[in-house]
Amino acid sequence: MERQQLIGQTTDNTQESCIKQILNGSARVELFSGTLDKWIELHDVMMLDGHNLDHPDKQFTVHYYNDVTTLVQTEKHLLQLETTISHKMTHDSVTGMFQTLSSEVSRSRRYNNPLSIVLMTVDYQSCSAAMEQENIEQLRLMISQLLKDQIRWADIVGHLNEFDFVLLLPETVYESAEVLIRKINDRLCNMTIDTQHISYGISQWQKGDDVNMFLNRAANNIAPQAPD
Repeated sequence: MERQQLIGQTTDNTQESCIKQILNGSARVELFSGTLDKWIELHDVMMLDGHNLDHPDKQFTVHYYNDVTTLVQTEKHLLQLETTISHKMTHDSVTGMFQTLSSEVSRSRRYNNPLSIVLMTVDYQSCSAAMEQENIEQLRLMISQLLKDQIRWADIVGHLNEFDFVLLLPETVYESAEVLIRKINDRLCNMTIDTQHISYGISQWQKGDDVNMFLNRAANNIAPQAPD
């Protein structure tokens, strides 16, 4: 638009939607133009003598904007990535598992409900000595899927790293966790997986336990599953 078309425009007297958005907006304004949105951001504000605009008795405020559409799109993409990573951390990572475990321990402390945890570790080095790398990855995925198939809806499965798995079992006593381990081990045997490279550690929450005590007891109990 020519400058004369812009001089004196207000939100009340303009018919141009883009001008309305700029006059009503903040430092960063989203403009809607057909099917393609554009973002502009205020770069500078200057006072201009009216002589230069054929209005010698007035002064005008000139606002300079930059096109920041690409920047905004990048920021939105980063936000989506952060949301995805945050979701993944909540469900799969050490941080997420620790947060979930802390919540379950607090609930057991409050209501005195049973809570057990199973640490399952696979001797990766022994397995990798006899398997190709591609098969090692398949093994990890198979074990992950098997664990998810065996747990109840209230149970939580995660991992501390690629071959250290965690089963968090609310409302479960130690003996029931043992039964689950034997069931998992039998299923692994039926899948022709060499279970001599897999060890388990169980811990049931006890009054006075914090998260570290709870986890450490399970880690100290890790041992291969004895055959029936």
